[in-house]
Formats: sequence, structure tokens, C-alpha cells
Amino acid sequence: MKYTLKDIAKESGLSIATVSRFLCGKRRYYNLKEQNIFNLANKYHYPYIQNFYNNGIKLKVSLATNIKKGEYFSSLLSDFHIAAKDSHCELEIIDIEKNDFLNNKLENLSHTRDGICILFPNLNKNDCNIIESYINKIPILSLSPLLDGSIDTMTFDNYQGGYIAAKHLHKLGYNNIGIISGDDSVFEAFQRKNGFMDYLRSNNLNCNWEFKGDYSLESGNKAFLKFQEKNLKNIGIFGVNDYMCFGFMKLALLSGIKIPEELSIIGFDDTPFCNNSIPELSSISTNFIELGNRALSSIEKSFTNYKRNINSTNLVPVNLVNRASTKSLNI
Repeated sequence: MKYTLKDIAKESGLSIATVSRFLCGKRRYYNLKEQNIFNLANKYHYPYIQNFYNNGIKLKVSLATNIKKGEYFSSLLSDFHIAAKDSHCELEIIDIEKNDFLNNKLENLSHTRDGICILFPNLNKNDCNIIESYINKIPILSLSPLLDGSIDTMTFDNYQGGYIAAKHLHKLGYNNIGIISGDDSVFEAFQRKNGFMDYLRSNNLNCNWEFKGDYSLESGNKAFLKFQEKNLKNIGIFGVNDYMCFGFMKLALLSGIKIPEELSIIGFDDTPFCNNSIPELSSISTNFIELGNRALSSIEKSFTNYKRNINSTNLVPVNLVNRASTKSLNI
């Protein structure tokens, strides 16, 4: 009797497509489902590409993003390499502009890699449509939250982080509260601001001052110059990323303002320089190693259930790291 994929699928309890994908030799897996399929194939002498089935083959994943200067990307790339090592994956970092990736790189990666993580915070609906045309060929995971599009996402809980920041300033006794926000068209920045504002609204607090920045040190400088015009006292400020806080703090200190005696400030991302700024910056911590581990695990698991029906968004928790830049008004 000649055994077929249908027979192996029936006995293993998996779909024919999943069995075929395992046996075609294009992927590497380390799980019981895989072992069962290959054991059945050997049992019934079903032919497959045996030299691909060994523990020396690693999952090949690309991380595509437009790398910028600064500690954020340094931490991201370093920690993703640690996660890849922990997950026994081969990680390729691709520094590329969004449009170049979509138009010139994505097609090739869909044939040569096992999965793709992307970090392009400014993806629009048309961009997502291009990516969606590939998701039945290869697992693709966005590391940035997306407003439009049905792409699987693994990202930090930005909304909760903003909420935690507002709650912290409120507990310190601040009723005068301000924010250095980001570009609202970047969904990540919008979520951080939204979580912050929702806490204020739910506790009958007002946002007394806002400056819209662009995540850069320079916009933090500009934020302070605008803040100085208002002559606000005893205020707690949330910056939706650390860099804008660093820029704000530098000019504040040079102007003679004492932090946290005269104002408290809290950032987001907990970049390494938070421990070295003067004063040390309180920040919402984002764990890139955990993000990397979860992202790579999600890509690997997708092979056992590769036929995708709906997109999913998975949020990695964030937490407050309290340092010297925030202080209770009652002390």
C-alpha cells in the first residue's frame, strides 16, 4: 500500500498543507508535531528531503527597519541578537527605507527567509496591502502598532505605558501636568499620548501644557523654549520618548531650573542613558529581549498553523522605572 500526504495528515491530526510544508525541506522546527510527522514519514517510507531535517539548521529570520542614530536602535538590535541566540535563530538585520523594502526587498525575502519582522512605524494602508499579499507565503510580523492593515503585530503596550506615566505623576501630587507628545500620525506615539490623556480625564485632571515633538533631542530643546514662555510652576511632564526628555532637561538645567525640585519629568523606552542623565530619568521600560523572544517564537509557531485567517495583536507589558527626575511634591 502506498501512503500519501493525506494518510500522514490524518494520522498526525494536522492538515495536508502543514504536513507538506514540514516535509518539503524549506523549514526547521523543534517541536513534537514535527517529530511526529517525520516519524510517520519514516514509518511509511514516505519520501522527503532528509538532509534538511537536522538540528543544525536554524530558523532564518530578517529584521527590516530604517536604523537611526541613538540608543533606541542600539538597544533594539543588540537585544534582538540576544533573543535570536536564545531562540537558536539566524537573525539578519536589514537597514532599509520603507519604500525600498516594499518595492525591492520583500519579494526576495519571501523566497529566502523563514520569517520577517518589520519595524516601520509609518506604514499606511497601501503599504499594508502590499505586505498582506505576502502573508500566505511567509510569516510577517510588525513590531510597531498599526492603525490600518491586517498584519500580525507584536509590540509594547504603549497605551498602558502612557496611563502608568500619568498615574505616577498624579500620585506624586501633581495637578499641573504637561506632555511632550509625538506625531499623532505615528500610531505608537498616538497610543502613548492617548493612555496618558485618558488617565487625566478619568481622574478629572487637565493637561495644562503640550508641545508636539518628533522624538528627537532637538524637539526636546524646542519644547523647553516653549515651556519657558508659559512660566509654569510645580508641574509634572511626560515625554512620549526619552530623547525629547533629554533635550528638555538639558536646557532646563542650563536655565537654572532644578529637577525634580521645580518640576518632575518622566520618559518612555528606558534607554540606557536614563541611568546616566543628570538627574537620572524616570521612564517607562520596554524590554526588547522579551519582545524579540516573543516575536521569534510567534514566527516559529506560525509554521504549525500556517494558514492564516485573522490578524492578531500581542502586547508586551511595560513598567515604570522610577528614578531621580520625579519627586513627590509633599517631600
